[in-house]
Amino acid sequence: MNRREDQKKSNLAGFMRLLGPKEQNAASDVVRPVAGDAARLQILTAKVADLERRSAERVMQPVREIQTLAAKVAELEQRLAEGSKPPAGTGDVDALSAKVAELERRLTERAAQPQPSASKPLGEAEVDAALQSLGERLIGTHPSGRYFNVRFRGYEWAMRNVKQMGYELGLLLAEKHGLGRKVAAAPKTDLKSKLCTQADCDSDWFTFWLHELKARPHYHRKQWEFAYIAQALWQHGKLKPGLRGVGFGCGVEPLPSLFAKYGATVVATDMDPAGPGSKEWAATQAGQVGALRNGAICPDNARLMKISLEFVDMNDIPARLHGQFDFCWSSCALEHLGTLDKGLLFIENSLKTLKPGGVAVHTTEYNLEQEGATLDNWSTVLYQRRHLEPFVARLKTLGYRVAPLDLDAGNGILDRYVDIPPFEGTYYPQEANWAHLKLCVAGLACTSAGLIITKP
Repeated sequence: MNRREDQKKSNLAGFMRLLGPKEQNAASDVVRPVAGDAARLQILTAKVADLERRSAERVMQPVREIQTLAAKVAELEQRLAEGSKPPAGTGDVDALSAKVAELERRLTERAAQPQPSASKPLGEAEVDAALQSLGERLIGTHPSGRYFNVRFRGYEWAMRNVKQMGYELGLLLAEKHGLGRKVAAAPKTDLKSKLCTQADCDSDWFTFWLHELKARPHYHRKQWEFAYIAQALWQHGKLKPGLRGVGFGCGVEPLPSLFAKYGATVVATDMDPAGPGSKEWAATQAGQVGALRNGAICPDNARLMKISLEFVDMNDIPARLHGQFDFCWSSCALEHLGTLDKGLLFIENSLKTLKPGGVAVHTTEYNLEQEGATLDNWSTVLYQRRHLEPFVARLKTLGYRVAPLDLDAGNGILDRYVDIPPFEGTYYPQEANWAHLKLCVAGLACTSAGLIITKP
């Protein structure tokens, strides 16, 4: 077969791979060796060539069976070129023309159909619904035979058993290490920029600040964040009457009331409840300043009145806040700004709100897989060593003092226990008996990290 014939066969084979499933049935016997009029066969070949051109403009679903069309048309062309006759009883040109016309019509209809648009990734509920539907389609809806019940029901119980054992272990360790003990005053420490560890939760400074927050101490990273921020600001002498602090992404956290108790004037900021993206965080937003004034933490009403609320976009801190405060903080808020870079830029911009000698304390999500995959460009991003170490080095070149960075994840038994979803309870758990220092986020083991930065 010469080069021209090879090329035609290749083109037709490509066309047939692009036809949809309906064309498969219509074309399974489209071309048989045809006797008859050579001129009409040439017209038919031209129609097939036109179909090839149009199929190249509109990609269809591949159909393996339609490949027989190319081979048989090529055989006809070869016989015609050689002047030989096809075997008798193999069909006629009219039948072939009719079926190719039918293929042409279907191709035109398919080309007119709109293409599916790009969609955002499915949420957890949508994935669950899709899996359930798939299981029912595979083996029916009888409860004892559902595919995913049979396959995964035992696995779900195993996960819940592991969680429960972890929580019980956390309770036993809390009793052993006396997390409920009374500590008279905050101890002097030299906190580093560091990760949340079990050893921190066993410390006097953790226990002291949890009692100040009127919370029952237990092994939970959110409690660690609150205690870490308070201890860092206290050891730097920032929790005193006459000093001013600003918090970012405060929601309904208890820290404004704690800092007011120690005499500070506090501006708590959060996203505007009426702004874009606010619905996702509705359950954690204060909305009104009254939600931030906790009389159980700060019984002095006059000091509670020193707490105010402003709506501030953390990606665009207004210039009116620059140079106004002795300290600033955020508790696991900056990882929700959209990207890893935006979170780090926020930290730099937050330093503009400080007076000389002011202190910033920020906590965020940290991926314990130091160099592997992480989350970026998402509603929650996860930082790693490769992000924090260069960032700290940059701050130092800009003249800021940063507490030494310690990324040791700890060696306690609860430092090696990674909690898994579902995470139940309130957003700021104060009474839940959990072991939740490390957790699984999108399959990645994570914890909380804190940075302490002083402005020159």
